[in-house]
Amino acid sequence: MRSGIQTRSTRRIAVLSLALLAVGACGKKADQTATQTSGGAIAPTTSLQVTDVTLGRSVSGDKRVADQTDTFAARDTIYTSIHTTGSTQNANIAARWMFQDGQVVSESTETISPTGDAYTEFHVFKPSGWPAGKYTVHVLVNGQEVQTKDFTVK
Repeated sequence: MRSGIQTRSTRRIAVLSLALLAVGACGKKADQTATQTSGGAIAPTTSLQVTDVTLGRSVSGDKRVADQTDTFAARDTIYTSIHTTGSTQNANIAARWMFQDGQVVSESTETISPTGDAYTEFHVFKPSGWPAGKYTVHVLVNGQEVQTKDFTVK
């Protein structure tokens, strides 16, 4: 009699375990994936995308370029507005400003956690004036270059 009770209990435990396993496997998980870095750490991937980079002489309160241009005077403050879409936590977005000879003239980084469309603004100013020539702003997300935008100082 005791072995019959143990057999039924064992079956119930097995059935309940399988049911819980099936329910857990069917549950919807977040759309977050992870990547293993070369150092072995697990880093979440991002669904953040840079959709547009604009340049101009000023930005509005919503961080969009208000006076769009790609040609600047030597004493202009040069603004860039980076439009991103998607959601992520603590992404590093950077603007690296470079002169035509490859010299980095400025670089700055912001940490953002957008949940849809967002704009991030960067700007550079040189009181003594920018040398005339061609420049490029490189946009990086988490250290990876994703877009560039060329401009000229006359």
